[in-house]
Amino acid sequence: MTHPSQSLERAKSYLNLQLTRTPQSDAFHPPEEGPYVTISREAGAGAPEFAQSLADHLNAGDRDSEVQWTVFDQKIVEHVLQDQNLSPTLARFLPEDRIPHIISSLGEIIGLHPNLWTLVQRTNAFMRELARRGHVILVGRGANFATAGIRGGVHCRLVAPEHHRACRVSAEQNIDLEEAHSVIRRIDSARRHYVRSVFDTDVADPTAYDIVINTARVPFSQSIEVIARLVEHARATAAAR
Repeated sequence: MTHPSQSLERAKSYLNLQLTRTPQSDAFHPPEEGPYVTISREAGAGAPEFAQSLADHLNAGDRDSEVQWTVFDQKIVEHVLQDQNLSPTLARFLPEDRIPHIISSLGEIIGLHPNLWTLVQRTNAFMRELARRGHVILVGRGANFATAGIRGGVHCRLVAPEHHRACRVSAEQNIDLEEAHSVIRRIDSARRHYVRSVFDTDVADPTAYDIVINTARVPFSQSIEVIARLVEHARATAAAR
């Protein structure tokens, strides 16, 4: 699987190649729609590993493409902040959760950050631009809702029983099982609140996705094969319109 440092370099290369193209550039082509994948996930369902493995698999089957499949997760927020010449540390003001009004107001008063709603909308706009450019895997932040209406996408959600997810988090973070249960409950609650606040919908609604995968029962390798076939179908469908 791709090492985290390689993933970061791949993201930088993607942005340099795709988002610096302008109508005046010889390399510019009007943005197409997709192909792209969005991944929603329950905490501890294995999304980071799954997303990177999916990117590696899609790149292996798409060797002739100029652009590599690239994963964007927290890097989405970091890019939005960088684009506005803001410190990456301000990403803490954009968790996948509602920010209490008093904190938002205080931040605006003392000049720590611009209007948080504006930052959220810029993040959503950035995800939509990435989806149109294609060959991206967008993880979290309600990406499937942010990209609604953009053709060529496959929208999946990763779930698993709480105990299975807690065991994974316990091992990854070297914490006891009881604490791991608390961690995943807190994270899941935060993500539900974020999607409800920004998109006024339920992140767990299965009808919002093309496929919901129980990672405790279906091996990553099999799930990735299925999603790869869905990507090809979505690509062909978008091209036919």
